[in-house]
Amino acid sequence: MDLQTIVASKGVKKLGPREGRTQEAAGLRLTWKATGEDTGYTTSIYEMDLPPGRGIPIHSHPYAEVFYIISGHTDFLRIDENGKEEWVRCGPGDTLVAPMNALHTFHNRTDKPSRFLSASVYYHEVFFETYAPTVNIDDPLPAPKEPTEADGEQYLQLLNDAMKVHMYAPQMNASNGLEVFREIEKRNHNAPSGQR
Repeated sequence: MDLQTIVASKGVKKLGPREGRTQEAAGLRLTWKATGEDTGYTTSIYEMDLPPGRGIPIHSHPYAEVFYIISGHTDFLRIDENGKEEWVRCGPGDTLVAPMNALHTFHNRTDKPSRFLSASVYYHEVFFETYAPTVNIDDPLPAPKEPTEADGEQYLQLLNDAMKVHMYAPQMNASNGLEVFREIEKRNHNAPSGQR
């Protein structure tokens, strides 16, 4: 029997470690392992190495996001309908699902790096394509530094612009951008003793 394939694209694709398009957002890097172009514009998957003491602002979007922890530990914040916050620590092999419109964030509140995969709809990729520059994965991450007022205002503008692609961050209403950086820093350093 002669088997034939209907070629809808370039065929099966393999990406090795450190391969894929790498983008930088909020001082962190992510590498796309599956893009909308690869999946018929249905799904996008990125891999992130999250250094100790780093995290992102609380946000939500009108689609679910699924995280799978490869190594290390990542803390995820969930907020219930009454505004109560709860941290959920995930380690290798754990999966966390952030449902559509759920406020969430992730932080590495340990002293060791963590790595995870994030899977979502193609529209999640659009946010990064719009607001995060493509960088060389081999370039060193920018060294953490004390943010300036200009950095804060630029970050606040990014959070406001994110609404154009349906990403909501409550911090966009902060009185100044430095407030946002202070909140992220506070969340990164509030791990219960014994969990760092």
